[in-house]
Amino acid sequence: MRVLVVEDNRDLQANIARFLEPDITLDFASTGPEGLALALAHPYDVIVLDLTLPGMDGLRVCRHLRQAAPRLVPVLMLTARDTLEDKEEGFAAGADDYLVKPFSLRELRWRLEALARRPVPPSGRTLSLGSLLLEPESGWARRGERQVRLSRTEARVLQLLMEAAPESVPAATLADRLWGEAPREGSALRTHVYGLRKALGELGLEQLVVTRRHEGYALEVHLA
Repeated sequence: MRVLVVEDNRDLQANIARFLEPDITLDFASTGPEGLALALAHPYDVIVLDLTLPGMDGLRVCRHLRQAAPRLVPVLMLTARDTLEDKEEGFAAGADDYLVKPFSLRELRWRLEALARRPVPPSGRTLSLGSLLLEPESGWARRGERQVRLSRTEARVLQLLMEAAPESVPAATLADRLWGEAPREGSALRTHVYGLRKALGELGLEQLVVTRRHEGYALEVHLA
């Protein structure tokens, strides 16, 4: 099991790491934007999300995650807020479970294991553009007898471009849909687009993703 813990308390991070590792692979983030970026970039089994975080609170992180991620990763809210209204707000933002501080590390483990056993709801969709097929949830892109597995971000970029085709999508719009308010280097999107183009080359679609000056990225529909 691979778990992302978004928690700014370093002592609590250390306690969780000592108790759960090496049985569970853990990644840690200390700010909301950092946690969102990691959550969108890696296929975690469960995300543990504190509510009070620097940069972006846990509710906003969860909402952005539910909007931008192609896969519905279980989210466990970890917080000192314990009123029914707090819990209602957390579940409304997209959380799957709620654990109030202070808590037992044994209970945290049980809840993580239970969440990881839940089947992840598939998107149930296959997008098509000419001869190109994309399964957004799994990341598989197919054309005829050939197929290629895209990274999570590459699949999301292709999904957004396919949904907008033949119109262009501005780079700023793509970045916002991918990472929300999480800060990113200007070259990050270009790097993912480069990787997407390279992957599509395995399907004979090297020129599918085009850059339109002053407009953004688009798909040359007639090539698909």
